[in-house]
Amino acid sequence: MKSTKKVLFSSIIAVLACVSITAATVFANTSSTPAPGYGTLTGTLSGQTYVTSVTQNSDNAYLTIKGSMQDQNGNTVVDTQEIRSSRGETRYSGSWSSVPSNVYVIYGTHGVQGGSRYGAAAVYTFTHR
Repeated sequence: MKSTKKVLFSSIIAVLACVSITAATVFANTSSTPAPGYGTLTGTLSGQTYVTSVTQNSDNAYLTIKGSMQDQNGNTVVDTQEIRSSRGETRYSGSWSSVPSNVYVIYGTHGVQGGSRYGAAAVYTFTHR
């Protein structure tokens, strides 16, 4: 009987570990990259909410976000226009207010661009709805 309990307990622990790993993968919506002149560019996407940030922005560049929303079959349901921050911002956040109910995954392209001295950079994120 002890052996059966041990196997059952081990199985439950293994299932919980898999669920935790899967949940972490689904909600791992942050991506970063070095952006010369701007420090680190970081993009975060969580559900309908997005954040684009850089460590510094002395080049007076724009922070940007562009989204693409797809259904479970991979069909694009919504392709948003690029949204820009004011020049010189180091953090820009917001959310898409009207996301159709059939949206399964949202992809985000976060960027920094339009400065006079440094090149553009981008990172990509996704989240399931």
